[in-house]
Amino acid sequence: MKVFRPEFFHNKNTTLKESLFLIIVALCLSNLNAQVQLRLEPGVLLETGSENLGVMLNIEPKVKASENTVIGLRFGIAINSQKFEIDDSTPFFIDDLDDNGMFSFVSTFDYYLNENYYRPYIGLGLGYYFFNNIDVSRRDGATDVLEGSVNNQLGLLLRGGLDLGNTRFGLEYNFITKADIEIPNGQIIGTVDNSYLGISIGFIIVGRKKQEKL
Repeated sequence: MKVFRPEFFHNKNTTLKESLFLIIVALCLSNLNAQVQLRLEPGVLLETGSENLGVMLNIEPKVKASENTVIGLRFGIAINSQKFEIDDSTPFFIDDLDDNGMFSFVSTFDYYLNENYYRPYIGLGLGYYFFNNIDVSRRDGATDVLEGSVNNQLGLLLRGGLDLGNTRFGLEYNFITKADIEIPNGQIIGTVDNSYLGISIGFIIVGRKKQEKL
């Protein structure tokens, strides 16, 4: 089994990646009185197109906007999140269903329902999702391997959960419309469902709370 290829992040939008990194640094170092936090959230996907485990990892700098609202910028990786549908009339198939993933950056808004130590929240976000290329082979046994591509897309994040002090338990759904899979000659060989549902546990690694309130 091949694994999700890290060079994906170097090959696509390198300048954008560097700019976003600078945004994180600036957000974490500026305006310390604004209660900046940095969260790390590993998690698992509840439904995948693969027989193997789907995982995700989010890192999110956040700033308290009011007593009950927080805004942030979430950077996420999801592996084995895509669900492929290949047109049976084409002579192609996906070479490895376990070699897929995406990178995203999403602006977020969370609303806390109370100001207690146990703080349920609901949130939403809007951002951009980037997909790695997919290895495509021919059904007739030819050894040539083609690269199928999927256009990067806007997506919507819906989430909710519970904060217990510095620990968060969350459920999130990333809604991304289905996209065509295109090979280098311009032929469309199928579609991919990029939406995914996941559960996570989050930890504050910068700006940990010393009291019950955020």
